[in-house]
Amino acid sequence: MASPTQAVPGYYVWETPESRVIVHLSLDVVDRLSAEVMRGFGAVRKRGAEMGGLLLGRIEVGAPTVVRIDGYESVPCEYRLGPSYQFTEEDSAVFEAAFERHRPIGYFRSHTREALALAPEDVEILEHFFRDPAHVTLLIKPYASTASTAGIFVREGGRFPEVSPLEFPFRRNELTGEAPPARRPLVERRPRVDREAAGEPREQSWRAEATPVPAREAAAAFVQPPSFIPLSWGSAVWITLMCFLLLGGFLGFEVARSTPAAARPSFYALTLRVAKTGDNLSVTWNGQSPMVLAARSGLL
Repeated sequence: MASPTQAVPGYYVWETPESRVIVHLSLDVVDRLSAEVMRGFGAVRKRGAEMGGLLLGRIEVGAPTVVRIDGYESVPCEYRLGPSYQFTEEDSAVFEAAFERHRPIGYFRSHTREALALAPEDVEILEHFFRDPAHVTLLIKPYASTASTAGIFVREGGRFPEVSPLEFPFRRNELTGEAPPARRPLVERRPRVDREAAGEPREQSWRAEATPVPAREAAAAFVQPPSFIPLSWGSAVWITLMCFLLLGGFLGFEVARSTPAAARPSFYALTLRVAKTGDNLSVTWNGQSPMVLAARSGLL
């Protein structure tokens, strides 16, 4: 249903014929809060995690009373009772501290349950914290493939109704037909100045405007490699060790080649010696001989 009240620039106007309270909901709040609700909705499979907090703005008492929602403050929940926005004692203390700090005009919660209606825990929060007759509640029901649906609740006869009398799509273009404001680019382009038309030399104008971007710098570095390659400490150590190993191998080869063949020990040389001492024979051999080291057994 569309609101019967005339449009207010930058706001969605929520009003019912029976209500004495008209709510002006900032479209900027719709954009930001919708994105945050969808993040929580996608955090848990199937149902999604609910989130909630405080509505900020001002109340203009009159006939009718106008409640302007210009901001919000999310209040965290530890979800010890599941994905629903339900409080433990610790959560209640955090919510109360946030309430005292901001003095809000209402309460909001995303709703991933069956019907878009206040739950008993919502009513408990409202009766404890939001006692002003002009305080309002906003419930937002997210969907995966279409716009979220929202409902605003105001007191009727001193109590909040279980179901909102007027639900509406919680998306800017569904409410007003306009797209959300474009995000600012990460890198803003500077306007090009025609310095040549202003009387400056052409070369000077080009130098003033030519600002290399990272992609061009990378391409230039690829085409013209630097004259040296910086090495880390670990790379330098490894290269030094490899040089020493190559040098040692070369020197060992030269020494072996220059040693006469007769001086080099044979693989089969055991250096076996026998010495007689009285009635005993003392037999010795080279225990480090390649033949001894490679043998599995021996017989004397």
